[in-house]
Amino acid sequence: MIYIGSFSKSLFPGLRIGYLVAPAPLIARARALRAMMLRHPPNHLQRITAYFLALGHYDAHIVRLRQALKLRRARMETALHDNGLRIAGASSSGGSSFWVEGPPGMDSRRLAESLEADQVLIEPGDVFFETPPAPCPFFRLGYSSICDADIGPGIELIARHASARG
Repeated sequence: MIYIGSFSKSLFPGLRIGYLVAPAPLIARARALRAMMLRHPPNHLQRITAYFLALGHYDAHIVRLRQALKLRRARMETALHDNGLRIAGASSSGGSSFWVEGPPGMDSRRLAESLEADQVLIEPGDVFFETPPAPCPFFRLGYSSICDADIGPGIELIARHASARG
């Protein structure tokens, strides 16, 4: 069995530290290939991450993170429903975003541009299709880095802009 993971989403992307659980010969080969392709993260960051894990801080962090994401997910799901926006896709457990389908005729790229002025960011969906519908009404909304209190007002603003463009 092989298990590969990273701390990019659970700690922070700039850490650039991952892990591999596999038979020793595969790990040795992966190390050799990695050494040819890129440099290792600084030793002090590897050491700090190892201490963080060994002292149990990562486990406690994951428990808090799960609770926070569960709350934000529930708030966003309720706000989307209350504002008439349709969830087009979401993982059944975990995850940190929703796929939303705007009203017919709405273009998610234009919606994104109009929301930027109000400091609300969405991810237009057209780049995720081999042949995107035109106009593309799909967009992705993340909830991992937003304040709980900003979710409702942000969704209301998205709904107003979306209906004006539909």
